Amino acid sequence: MKFTTSFSLISALLISTTLVGCGGGSSEEPKAVVVDGSSTVFPISLAAAEEFLKEKPDVQVIVHKHGTGGGFGRYVEGEVDIVDASRPAKADEEKKALDAKLPWTRFLVGYDGITVVVNPANDFVKSLTVDQLKSLFAPDSKIKTWKYMDPTWPDRKIVLFSPDKDSGTFDFFTEEIVGKSKAQRKDVQPNSDDNVLVTGVSGDSDSLAYFGYSYYAANSSKLRAIPIQSSPDSPAVSASLETILDKTYTPLSRPLFIYVKNQAMTRPEVASFVNFYLSTVDKHAQAGGYVPPTDSDRAENKESLEALQAAPKSAASAD
Repeated sequence: MKFTTSFSLISALLISTTLVGCGGGSSEEPKAVVVDGSSTVFPISLAAAEEFLKEKPDVQVIVHKHGTGGGFGRYVEGEVDIVDASRPAKADEEKKALDAKLPWTRFLVGYDGITVVVNPANDFVKSLTVDQLKSLFAPDSKIKTWKYMDPTWPDRKIVLFSPDKDSGTFDFFTEEIVGKSKAQRKDVQPNSDDNVLVTGVSGDSDSLAYFGYSYYAANSSKLRAIPIQSSPDSPAVSASLETILDKTYTPLSRPLFIYVKNQAMTRPEVASFVNFYLSTVDKHAQAGGYVPPTDSDRAENKESLEALQAAPKSAASAD
């Protein structure tokens, strides 16, 4: 499983497409599709962009990862065509998009399991319950050391890392584990780049973090995933493609989406990229390290896409 960090691949995409778009003495402005949002969905969209570049070298596909909330924020400002989202849009995000007369269409592009990880040197945490995770990450948590969680564990300080407040992963984890979105203790070290979180945990034997499954899978040699018990009486289940798909990895399995600006679909380059993305989404989801959409998901995507393309102008201005 392999994907590259955003800056190098974005640069590669921009350099190659700009050269092709400007080659042959053409004065035509290069066509661009702008994608932003979830760092979790980022590998899927980036894989799609790389493959699309081979077929349409005159189109730039620029993929950023400023978090799901950051992507929706840029969307309502009219700065992006597609939002990568690791959670459904919130009611206020829906309202802002409609107030800005920028309705969208949502497509499901895969499934993820938020993975709780520790340093491989940690050989004492065999599993964690949802209640233990809540006690650890809750805003009023008093847990400072491993021993506080379990008297048989070392009396050493726990160092916590997490995605930042713009991340859909942060929203989903806090909602499912703590019970309230964005509610988390203040001494967690946040970062918008999951690769930084990987580095933090791999460099500290007493650290713990959570992020999308693909970032664990790509770095499994320097991280250890912790099996999760949904209740004290439930079996501990490890995150894997199989347990995400069969939904036994609960409550941290979740669907992944892209939100496509309806009016952007009137531009041939956007329509072409979205059609390519969805028609080959299984390949891109797997390349990103996730579970592909199900047959019913693909059928629903197809129906939504056909409806959007059948009347793009009316869809672009519809509520």
